[in-house]
Amino acid sequence: MNPRPENQLVPHDHRYAFATRILTGGYVHVVRRRTNGWSGPFTGTDLEPAVVTLEGSGSTYTLGDAMVHQAVMEPDTVTLLIRGPRRKKLSHAAQELMPPRETWPAPAIPGDEPEESCPPTLEEYQTMRAYLIQRQLIDWRRGFPWPRRAAPR
Repeated sequence: MNPRPENQLVPHDHRYAFATRILTGGYVHVVRRRTNGWSGPFTGTDLEPAVVTLEGSGSTYTLGDAMVHQAVMEPDTVTLLIRGPRRKKLSHAAQELMPPRETWPAPAIPGDEPEESCPPTLEEYQTMRAYLIQRQLIDWRRGFPWPRRAAPR
C-alpha cells in the first residue's frame, strides 16, 4: 500500500535489492538508465527512460539496488515487497523532482546512524490487516495469505 503517493513521480533507487508481486491493482513502472554512472546522487537530467511496463495484478519482478525506477500506482494497489539486505548506506532520488520539504517527515538527528525499517505499530498493523481483509487479499477465517478460489463449476 503506498503511504506517500506524491513521491511516485520521483525517480529513485533503493538501499537494497527487492522482489515485488502485485496482489491487486497495478501501475506504470519506469526503469531509468543512469548517464552519470552506477552510484551516488543523480538528477533528472542524468536519467533516460530504459524500460516502461504496465504491471498488473499477478505481475512479479525484481530490481537491484543500483537501478533507478518509478512506479505510478493505480488507486487501491497492494503489492508484496520482499527486500534483500541493505547494500548501501543511502538511497537516492532526483532531488529537483522531490515534493516540497515541508511535506517530508521529520529529519534524522545529525550524526545518527541510518535505521533499519521497523515493524508497524499495533494500530498500523490492524489498519493494514482490515484493509487487506476488506479487499479479500487475505482470508482471516482460514489463515491463508490469499483467498482460496472456488473450483470452476
